[in-house]
Amino acid sequence: MKNQLKKMLLLTICTMSLLVVSCSSDDDGPGGDPVGDAPPIELDCSLFADDLTLVNNPDAPVDYIINCNGQVKGKLTIEPGVVIEFGPDVGLSFHGTSSIHAMGTADERIIMRGTESSPGWWSGLNFITTNNTGIMEYVDISYSGGQTYNGIGESSIIVYNRGALIMNNSSIRHSEGTAYTAVSGSKVSLENNTFTENVAPMTMTCKNADKISASNDFTGNEIDKVTISDGAVGENHVWQNINVPYLIQGTLRVVTGGSVTIEPGVEIEMATGSNINVESGGLKIVGTEALPIIIRGENPGPGFWKDISISGTNGMNEIAYAKISGAGENPDTNKGAVFLYYSAQLNIHDTEFKDLASCGVYGKLLHSQSSNPNYTSSNLTFINTPCNEAFE
Repeated sequence: MKNQLKKMLLLTICTMSLLVVSCSSDDDGPGGDPVGDAPPIELDCSLFADDLTLVNNPDAPVDYIINCNGQVKGKLTIEPGVVIEFGPDVGLSFHGTSSIHAMGTADERIIMRGTESSPGWWSGLNFITTNNTGIMEYVDISYSGGQTYNGIGESSIIVYNRGALIMNNSSIRHSEGTAYTAVSGSKVSLENNTFTENVAPMTMTCKNADKISASNDFTGNEIDKVTISDGAVGENHVWQNINVPYLIQGTLRVVTGGSVTIEPGVEIEMATGSNINVESGGLKIVGTEALPIIIRGENPGPGFWKDISISGTNGMNEIAYAKISGAGENPDTNKGAVFLYYSAQLNIHDTEFKDLASCGVYGKLLHSQSSNPNYTSSNLTFINTPCNEAFE
């Protein structure tokens, strides 16, 4: 409900100054739903060069129309209840130190949609800004995803290198491609969001995989998987048990100072050619009897992905209550679903290996070794594997 006079926006359109004023009324309806048929204001994209506040007109079903590609260079503030429609192939890009402050409420959500209800109708939002105060709360985005940027495929929101965005209690629907993409070097936070009715919900750099909260809903898309792109993890990460599988593409490296802990119940799919390479960091894949961790190929069958390779002596390296299948893409080099280099440390127990083109566990030994002193195993199960445990 609107209970006070609003004088927030002075726009210059076609040489006229337009002052937007909204007043309260007991007949506004629940959540301040529009009761009139006032026309929307078409925004000139030159306005985004400075700080800009968009307000909700209770007499307008749609508050603003954008038919140009806006280069946001100031602070864009969007008030609760604002409805913005975008024309074909346009969107907003945030540059420099610009930011978005779109704070809706549970009763007055902010709506960003296309002028036509067609996936990919408008481009989406692109965050290249280095300002880490940008935030979107209770914002619903739909029918976007037509944009690409520097080789990144269609996505409704792209948070690029050094870009930043906090997004909570929001939704992305009907994207032509991926709903949300964050690349290496970006800073993101995501809680209680819904990504549904898109081609795919999310692509995230491995450096931000720990920002993927189980409070988000990733179901109801054509491809219900969160893609993790390759890279190096040099910090302590926890992969939460989200409601769809993770899909690892390329090599996930865990380097000095880094660790990856996989929560019980997590499902991980491995793309062809992918592997997890624990160089000197730590890896903890420990499920429970009721919630095992599943690591399998993106497609079923032996030899679809490479391996989990460990070369360091980090004491946290442990695999337990896990089910690993489909590894051994090239058995001449990927000789084990778990591959240990020389004195690499690992405690593995209560784990099932199935449908492999390689051994379950394979380790290289130094000339002076007859066994790996840092390796312990118990209660392992092998189903349709060329060999079980082998060291040479």
